[in-house]
Amino acid sequence: MTEPIDAYTDSFMISLGPYGASLTFQMSAAHPDPSSPAPPVKVATVRMSIEHAKTMVMIMRRHIQQFEEQTGVRVPVAPRLLNQLGIAPEDWDMFWKPKN
Repeated sequence: MTEPIDAYTDSFMISLGPYGASLTFQMSAAHPDPSSPAPPVKVATVRMSIEHAKTMVMIMRRHIQQFEEQTGVRVPVAPRLLNQLGIAPEDWDMFWKPKN
């Protein structure tokens, strides 16, 4: 049997099709040259049903919210990053609104 993958990733791409989702996890170069940025290195691709992907999003959200509640630390994401990803601040705030 193949050993499971244990890797660090700092970026990803997602593709959806009629039969499922593909998530490609990537890692940025350790010391990028600002004059010629290197593309990220592919770490792994994980394929699953769209139902599985959608369920994972909700479970990950729940765990992150529990972590923030238990530690009293809100994990910040820079507004510049949200802008680059095309995520409106109000959409972000609504998604991460603490449960009451």
